[in-house]
Amino acid sequence: MQNRNDRNFTAPYVFQEYPKWVTLADGSKMLANNADEEEVLVGASLDEDQDRDALMAKAKELGLNPHHKTGVEKLQAMIAEAQA
Repeated sequence: MQNRNDRNFTAPYVFQEYPKWVTLADGSKMLANNADEEEVLVGASLDEDQDRDALMAKAKELGLNPHHKTGVEKLQAMIAEAQA
């Protein structure tokens, strides 16, 4: 007689979005337990990216040719010099 295990231990997979790892603006990772935490962690980096894009466009309007990896502070300094 064979040993048969007819018990089914598997359950259907249910996707859970949280907790999940979130990459911060400085490249480090942090665990977010819900959407509110993720918004707080990622929100600051999104604002910086939008500011950087706006500054990059303004610099190009002024005839400057900044490097595509130039940071916000450097762009602000370049624009201030060009406007002076």
